[in-house]
Amino acid sequence: MDFQGFQNVLPPTLIVVIIIGLIGLSWASYRKFDSIPTLSRWLLISFRSTAFIIILLLLLNPYFYSENEIEIKPRIAVFLDNSESISINKGAYSGLESYNQLLDDLNLDNISEADVEYFSIGEVVSENFSPDSLNGIEVLTNLSNPISSILEMEDDVQAAVLISDGIITFGRNPIVNAYNSSIPIYTISVGDTTSVKDISISNILTNNTGYTNTNHLIEAEVTQTGYENNTISVSLVSNDEVLQQQDMTFETNDQVKKARFELELNESGLKQYEIIAQPIPDEWSEENNSQIFSIDVLDDRVKILHVAFEIHPDVKALRTLIQQDKNNELTPLTWVGGNRFIEDLPSEEEEFNLIVVHGVPNSARSFSFLNDLDNTPTIFLELSNQTKSQFSASNQLQLIRSNGQTASIEIRVNENNDYHPVLELPEVDLTDVSPLRSPVRSVIDAPQSTPLFNLVYNGIVTEFPVISVLEIGNIRRSHILARGWYKLFQSNNPTHKEYTESLFTNIVAWTSSDPDDRMLQIFPTKQVFSTAENPVIDANLRNERGEQESSGIIEVNITSADGTNNRNFNMDNIGNGNYRLNLPRLSEGLYEYSATARKGNRELDTQIGEFLISNASSELANTTRNDELMRAIAQNSNGAHFVYNQVSAFRDSLQQANVFQSKTDIVENYLFPVRSVFWFALVLLLLGSEWFLRKYYSLP
Repeated sequence: MDFQGFQNVLPPTLIVVIIIGLIGLSWASYRKFDSIPTLSRWLLISFRSTAFIIILLLLLNPYFYSENEIEIKPRIAVFLDNSESISINKGAYSGLESYNQLLDDLNLDNISEADVEYFSIGEVVSENFSPDSLNGIEVLTNLSNPISSILEMEDDVQAAVLISDGIITFGRNPIVNAYNSSIPIYTISVGDTTSVKDISISNILTNNTGYTNTNHLIEAEVTQTGYENNTISVSLVSNDEVLQQQDMTFETNDQVKKARFELELNESGLKQYEIIAQPIPDEWSEENNSQIFSIDVLDDRVKILHVAFEIHPDVKALRTLIQQDKNNELTPLTWVGGNRFIEDLPSEEEEFNLIVVHGVPNSARSFSFLNDLDNTPTIFLELSNQTKSQFSASNQLQLIRSNGQTASIEIRVNENNDYHPVLELPEVDLTDVSPLRSPVRSVIDAPQSTPLFNLVYNGIVTEFPVISVLEIGNIRRSHILARGWYKLFQSNNPTHKEYTESLFTNIVAWTSSDPDDRMLQIFPTKQVFSTAENPVIDANLRNERGEQESSGIIEVNITSADGTNNRNFNMDNIGNGNYRLNLPRLSEGLYEYSATARKGNRELDTQIGEFLISNASSELANTTRNDELMRAIAQNSNGAHFVYNQVSAFRDSLQQANVFQSKTDIVENYLFPVRSVFWFALVLLLLGSEWFLRKYYSLP
């Protein structure tokens, strides 16, 4: 320890003077006591002066410093695939037995030169994992998560080891991210690469949400190996009833074909379906010949009335976009003057979920189908500079009031409201978008409305709104001031076209949707769970003031569709009005839940829902080890690739890459005497000794 000085601003000369003064003060206190022996007098002076000097030095806060070099062992992160596919016995690979034999051969726990930390791989990465806990029960394999974890910890670890079969059933391909790793990733492939005679439903492509009275498209990818010139039947089944069936012929020994079904949806609710491929003799496994999925069938489609009071390309562009969504039912009306429309007028009894008004009539008129706008969501798009005050429906439609000349403008997102769901749009540079036409001055006419876009005129970003939305009670409205959108719908630039289509799709969807004013929002994290996983239900609770309620109680009743399973649970409060329920594993079937939220003796809200438990596993759809992917991950990160039964050179590879090289670190040590009890005890001892000696000589 080296003395570094005092943590104060006093000069050393002044400190010396104060010390001399303290010694002089102690001497002056006892110089007149001639009745006591000289030695005792000098002891009293020494006790007092030493105590004063120690107190002074402690107040000046001296400190000492030293540094030591220490060697730190390198850390190695080992990621172990714990999904169902690694436990399959196939070819020379004996499932978990071969996996555990690999770990014994690697003997990572006995690497004295490094500290080894284990993680497990499934749908997510789990820390503090023990190889003894390997059981192959994870129902999904996400290999992008361990690569992301490696990128986050690369400053703390020297290398990473990834042991997996390389079969991805969830998440993105991790190969590209491996390029960004500054540490080597060593991959070890487990599993078997031999082809077996097998047929599997590898993927189902369909929209998870449908609407009643519509035809719903379902495509099933059927993968087969070893069945050239064989024909099988593929069936769409619901409640053990075959709804549709088609034959499929395989022309080669290794092929993927699609079975296409068009299903008419008649009843609302969560409907369970199954795609089944006919088993063929000598198949390796029949468990992957079927796959369950569900469709949340909603009540009817969105009925939209589109009224155009002018002929303009924007009208056709918007109608075409609305009709592209099969969940929309469009009723167009095109005004040609007077009380005449090209199309037949809707009946007075017909109700619409959304009314779109494009332009305004050139005179003050009223139309019966626009009489109930107070109770109907609307979108108003302007097409000219006509005075809208003459139009009887202006008060309900207009959110923006404009004036001034019309000019070419651009639009920019209003940064104060960029959180709005309408603005969940693809990234695009709006400075390169074709200009629109709009009045150059505008103000918000409805005080509660939210401006989403402002106009840019002559390169200057203004505060004049060009697109605004409003939500009052259960009614939503949108107002679009600019026109000329058809140029963007027809743009040769795919990003501009995609941006415009997404913008208007979001406006139509948001405006036509009922605002969710539920105090309790509860939903399963996914609609279909496997029998091998724990279902999870999340909820959010608000009170009557709209504030997040963190002191409520949410009771959930879970009931199977056949009534054999009926259990009650309380959700866990995870803070900020959020709640979670981790259910035990459930048997296959459809389950209904009813949730009631309470605070004290007051019931806040009740909601119901459904979810499915499936016995099918995507881990069985593909069982062929992917050496190519595992090798690419290793090569992209400057690591090395091994196969589970050929790992004799694994440790040598780590050694050659200097993975076991320890690091030298400097440890700095600071010593502050003022923090030590010893010096205060010494001061008490000195002053106590002085006091006893004074009493011994009967000094005052």
